[in-house]
Amino acid sequence: MVRYKWTMLMTMLMIALTTVFLLQGAGRTKASGDLSDPFLDPYALSLAHRHLGPGMESAAEKGVQMQLSWPQGEPEAGVSSQMSLSIKNSNGKPIEKFEIMNEKLLHLIVVSDDLQQFQHIHPEYKGGGVFELPVSFPAGGAYKLYTDFLPAGMNELTRIGEVTVKGETPERPILKPSETLSASVDGMRVTLGFAETLVPQTQTSMTYTFTEEKSGEPVTDLELFLGAVGHAVAIDKSTKQFIHIHPLNWASSGPQAVFGVSFPSSGLYKIWGQFGRNGKTFVVPFVIEV
Repeated sequence: MVRYKWTMLMTMLMIALTTVFLLQGAGRTKASGDLSDPFLDPYALSLAHRHLGPGMESAAEKGVQMQLSWPQGEPEAGVSSQMSLSIKNSNGKPIEKFEIMNEKLLHLIVVSDDLQQFQHIHPEYKGGGVFELPVSFPAGGAYKLYTDFLPAGMNELTRIGEVTVKGETPERPILKPSETLSASVDGMRVTLGFAETLVPQTQTSMTYTFTEEKSGEPVTDLELFLGAVGHAVAIDKSTKQFIHIHPLNWASSGPQAVFGVSFPSSGLYKIWGQFGRNGKTFVVPFVIEV
């Protein structure tokens, strides 16, 4: 029943987003049309963000637990610390099999509680439901660790852990919306835009547009990052709301990366967009208000 409801939800979302993009395309000028992305098709839309969230998880999925440990002792700022995480079912037994999603068995997002530090890393699977990886924290303080994984026979799940890192904790800055949703990155101008005013629990499109900073020409040689044109992560000011967003035009090489997103509540969110070009991965952070 859960999977049926989810299939119906995704079908309705695909139809709605397709309609939005068609209506947007009808009103484009020639100049803006040159920046539009031709790879928005029904198959690409079917790969939209598919995390169910706790409210839609099955009983078996709700029972899945993630446990963090630090075999070499509590982590310290500036020192590589071995991290181990284990994934078990509701009976406390290890989950043995996982499906690959976006080229990896598990995605780990490490973020400081002031949202100043961000890492997207991939622990190695050791078997028996255990993943391991050395992690280096740039500063002391509290961190959240968000894990995304796909147990065989289930939907994609997110579980959250916490750790306090020993060492000097920097002064906490005041989080406020970015003055402009445009940034200079590696000779490019990267601009973030939304299809409409942001309202909680309302699906909308979120588009990154890439142009050459000197010439203004569209960037069309973006490289796939983890099997897609890009990925984005959004976390709210309280670090309680976590959204891992996959692109709709996953196979594009630019000049746009388009995401479908719904923010669960109002407030400030920091968004990190991750993309690839010339053999390097780059991160574009912005703070927005919903």
